[in-house]
Amino acid sequence: MFGFMLFLHLTGLFVWLGSLLAVIVVLPLLQKQTSPDTGGFVMKRLIRVFSWLSHPSAVVVLGSGVYMIVQMGVGSEKPLWLNAMEKGGGMIIVLALLVTGILSGKVKKRLDQGHHQAAAVPLSGYITTLSVFMVLIVSIVFIVSMKL
Repeated sequence: MFGFMLFLHLTGLFVWLGSLLAVIVVLPLLQKQTSPDTGGFVMKRLIRVFSWLSHPSAVVVLGSGVYMIVQMGVGSEKPLWLNAMEKGGGMIIVLALLVTGILSGKVKKRLDQGHHQAAAVPLSGYITTLSVFMVLIVSIVFIVSMKL
């Protein structure tokens, strides 16, 4: 069962990071390239698909990670990499779910209000937040893979 949970953990991580990367790259391009008539609709749709992919995959990463840590049965003397994975990774997942969920709703609402001028809707804060979470996730993956 541990092997299956590791598979779920890594698959969820790949989907989560992939969806973050896709939105970080595609959303600014859409904002510059789309026509004023369809831009807001397409950007809203992209954010909805991102949320549909990233949030469940983050929950899978969290659930499978908790299961694997419980199965490892390590006491209070955990190495740094395991502490980083357990505490840092868990906190990043919960924060990412909350913050990206709230910001996605706000961005979609702004796109609804100014859908004729989608290029004027400020997305830099949203994209920066997603980028920060991506860097944090990759940092945890680095610490765990190097077993620091």
